[in-house]
Amino acid sequence: LNRTQMHNAGFGPLTDLVFAFANQLLPLEMDDAETGLLSAICLICGDRQDLEQPDRVDKLQEPLLEALKVYVRKRRPNRPHMFPKMLMKITDLRSISAKGE
Repeated sequence: LNRTQMHNAGFGPLTDLVFAFANQLLPLEMDDAETGLLSAICLICGDRQDLEQPDRVDKLQEPLLEALKVYVRKRRPNRPHMFPKMLMKITDLRSISAKGE
């Protein structure tokens, strides 16, 4: 979708936030593995509202976090800040999500 299509589809003011977020991801130069792991980490999150067993969800997330950390550090051994930078994008995404509620 382009910006106009998203706006017309009812995303309204969220459109600019989504496109800004996408532009913030570009400098990270994430490959498919990093994108997939970060997406899975974002989806499998124990602090979601109304979960009956959030600790079990957190346990599911742990190996994904470890896999992303190991992979990012192997792929970019001279850039140790990249793993935390990627995790911060989850916070940015949640901020957009909260504005859409």
